[in-house]
Amino acid sequence: MSPILGANPLDYDATYPQVAESVNDDAKIEIMERNIGEEVMFQIEDGTQYYGRIGYVPNSEHYCVVVDRNGTPWEWYVREEALRFVENTNK
Repeated sequence: MSPILGANPLDYDATYPQVAESVNDDAKIEIMERNIGEEVMFQIEDGTQYYGRIGYVPNSEHYCVVVDRNGTPWEWYVREEALRFVENTNK
């Protein structure tokens, strides 16, 4: 059976976190938005590591991660490939 032209290759029943590759921006953002609220870690250029939660998706290449800095929320725009999802063992 040959694939249908223009069909969306994403598996909407997949487990999270989902990663969308080689699809249009709107479809990729839709998949990325399913990760909102997930706990993540990332490292900046000076080697400092941060932990936070995905707050929203500003575009198809970045997540906005909210990091608690001494009671003050900071928003970091982090490239998708730079994030490491924290495994939730309670699921």
